[in-house]
Amino acid sequence: MTDEITSPSLAGFLDRVGLTASARERVIAIDRAIAAELESDEIDAEGCAELVLEAVDLITNVGPLGVDWSAWDDEFEEERDHV
Repeated sequence: MTDEITSPSLAGFLDRVGLTASARERVIAIDRAIAAELESDEIDAEGCAELVLEAVDLITNVGPLGVDWSAWDDEFEEERDHV
């Protein structure tokens, strides 16, 4: 799982969202912590949920101007515009 954590898709997503370097590093660290937790024998579901919420908070605090929607298809843009 660790190889997938640093894959271009995660880094590309975080860059596209427009996170600061420190927020991007924290989201990657959260991803690694969750991956390690999922590989353990006794998963701390509450701890993983808290990490997920922290990552979501970091990403959503960027605001709508930080997201480049140009690469998304038209159907997704229509759904986004109606939210």
